[in-house]
Amino acid sequence: MIDNAKNNFDKRGGELMPRELMERSADPALVPDEALVAVLLKTGAHGLNVIELARRLIEAFGSMKSLVSADWRALEERIKIWNKTNRDRPIKGLGHVKCLELAAAFEMGRRWSRLAPDELRAHKVTDPETAYRIFKTVLTPGDDKENLYALLLNNKNCPICEPLRISRGTADSAPAFARDVFKEALKWGAVAVMVAHNHPSGDPAPSKADIKFTERLVELAKIAEIRFLDHLVLGDGNYVSIRSIDGCLWEQ
Repeated sequence: MIDNAKNNFDKRGGELMPRELMERSADPALVPDEALVAVLLKTGAHGLNVIELARRLIEAFGSMKSLVSADWRALEERIKIWNKTNRDRPIKGLGHVKCLELAAAFEMGRRWSRLAPDELRAHKVTDPETAYRIFKTVLTPGDDKENLYALLLNNKNCPICEPLRISRGTADSAPAFARDVFKEALKWGAVAVMVAHNHPSGDPAPSKADIKFTERLVELAKIAEIRFLDHLVLGDGNYVSIRSIDGCLWEQ
């Protein structure tokens, strides 16, 4: 995987340092996850080298994907939980400042994937697939909480701004009032709106509560005189358009 460094060992038989792995790699994508995290950590702790510290941190989250989705609060909480249940393999040396530094690096990566304002406004949203691609740009991979987002559109069905997060809930619900969606729509002068929320389970099948909430959105849209286009439920790499499975809601 690494040029001139098979199995991540050098000619002397010693394990390569994380920065050496980066330097010797022909392709950064081939660098092991723990080495990338170790480069960010910079140093290990007493009796714990940086590579092993990185391995434990990734293991605490279950995957690299879950780790890089974390903010500093989630990092501190997960480390605390890990250390309570893995006293023989603790995560040491990662205090508040280091968690902030890691979270900042992860957030920079997420922001890079978002659309620039001009690119965003150039999209004409006339179908759920286009909306899904836009909503994906603000989702945090591996997020274990439900989030409700609203995409506000002008009279040409082009986004006014990036999707706004209306609420953040728990692992199986995103408590919100339908009026909050239209409060933002009216504030921004939107002509149309589309909403989406994620299912941390990865299954995008709408629940009864999702259908009920959509019914309320349809009702309020008529009162606010704003076109309500769809409600997407986002899963792991897929989605369901509630309008496509229950279009009669829009025909009342």
